Amino acid sequence: MADDDFNEQRICKVYDVEDSYTSWVQILLAFLALASLYFKRLNETPRRTLKTWALDVSKQGFGATYAHIVNMLIAAVISDNVRGDYVLEDQCAWYAINFLIDTTLGLVLSIAFLRILSDQAEKRDWVCLKNTGVYCKKDTMKHWIHQLLAWLGILSIVKVILLVVLWVFSPLLAVIGDFLFQPLQGNIRFELLFVMILFPGILNMFYFWIADHYLKAGAEHNEAHESEIENEEIEDEKTEDPITKYTSYEGGALA
Repeated sequence: MADDDFNEQRICKVYDVEDSYTSWVQILLAFLALASLYFKRLNETPRRTLKTWALDVSKQGFGATYAHIVNMLIAAVISDNVRGDYVLEDQCAWYAINFLIDTTLGLVLSIAFLRILSDQAEKRDWVCLKNTGVYCKKDTMKHWIHQLLAWLGILSIVKVILLVVLWVFSPLLAVIGDFLFQPLQGNIRFELLFVMILFPGILNMFYFWIADHYLKAGAEHNEAHESEIENEEIEDEKTEDPITKYTSYEGGALA
């Protein structure tokens, strides 16, 4: 009985209600992913207003939280329902496999469905949805809520498709996952850290930046961006020689 308990403890789980370590790892993952979008805003031209950027990021934040929870559920379900005789109970391995597929095939499908939705919104004059990333002043929250629900709906459809793909190819994926993650299974805390932080770090940034490009307003929507004067100042700051900038500052201080 003791041996069974020990073996169970050696299986990496993406979330364990009795282990706060898993919760802190996931909070850190969310912070790093969303922080990368602020860096993206600082380097975009034209730059979105802070309010518009915050609304855009909140859509991704809710979407990422929802997708993360669903990904953990998928990992738990697939780990217990692998087709064939090969068994891979390591939820962390399944989460990593699912995450890789989600940030590649899933991203392509999400963008495709978003474009289909935009085309339909334009044809049917769905004001809240035909200009994604644009939030009219008097109906800001109404537009944001409609766009958020639409994005969550797209993510839900994509998750169902990916679940089917994972289940169909689960015999092969189980073998690959066991081979790749077997060296990490001796230390389940490091495996969890690798799966949740180190592995998805670059993939999350890639996913968020690409999705943000399609969820934000186009450059033609002036109301969603800072004024031309502010954008010109931003460009000057980017191109100004640091030495010249420092000299100008010192001269002003001496005067």
